[in-house]
Amino acid sequence: MQPEAKNIHTLKSLYEISIETRNFEINQLIQRNNFFMLFQGVLLAAVMQTEASKPFVEIIICLVGIMISIYQLQMSSGAKYWQEWWESRVNHFEQQLCDNLQKIEGIDTHLLFTVNSQDVNRTVRERLLGSKNRSITNACILGGFSVGRAPIKVSIFLLCAWVVLFLSSINYNALPEFQFSEIFKGFHFN
Repeated sequence: MQPEAKNIHTLKSLYEISIETRNFEINQLIQRNNFFMLFQGVLLAAVMQTEASKPFVEIIICLVGIMISIYQLQMSSGAKYWQEWWESRVNHFEQQLCDNLQKIEGIDTHLLFTVNSQDVNRTVRERLLGSKNRSITNACILGGFSVGRAPIKVSIFLLCAWVVLFLSSINYNALPEFQFSEIFKGFHFN
């Protein structure tokens, strides 16, 4: 194998490994987030299904929900960090591979690999607007939201919801006298 061909083969291998690892990180992000969402759902159902007022239990469930949301936020942010790292490796090796293919084999790789986000947006926009279905879903699709950032946003939203539920369960009138048994007899979720 010629040195140039060996270089292209190596770059192709590194490029493929980077893509596979990036995809693995995305898959792991989704699986881990589903794990946390299961806990969140069970806790929310537990709070909402309480038939008798049990303020202390509701407070504990809210505190657990807050902690799970914090851990979910950390997990999804960490996973997104590594997904971004591997995305940068994909871009790096893609550029090197394109440069080498163009230089050594004279292949114009610009149309194959390097994608201009404006070109993508224009193409998708034309396709969606050309269809008969011009609903709010098209506007959402054209928003180009990040799938990797969604779990982070969900965990922040759930964290805020848990904090509101926790604060709603406090009887603020009992705070000045610090009547511990009366502090957690605020609004209850039944």
